Amino acid sequence: MPTLMSTKMTSGGQTTVPKEIRTSLGIDADSRVYWTLDGTRAILTAEPVLPNEVASEDEFWRGIELAMRDVRSGSLRDAAEVSEDIRKRLGIA
Repeated sequence: MPTLMSTKMTSGGQTTVPKEIRTSLGIDADSRVYWTLDGTRAILTAEPVLPNEVASEDEFWRGIELAMRDVRSGSLRDAAEVSEDIRKRLGIA
């Protein structure tokens, strides 16, 4: 069962990553961390997610087709638009 931990957000948008998490992920004082927004959850990782990593040519072309389908459906959003939406939801716009 996962362990739930909480930290407080400062007015400047900063928070402390708990020691147990830093140790587990190998995050040191000068480490960079990566955030992924997955619906209503933010995921913290010590290494960036590489969405372009593929194991086969078939997997590559499947990814291209999925991306093209997203473009055609209009379900993609500009990064600046997503950032603005997040700021509004957090009340820091």
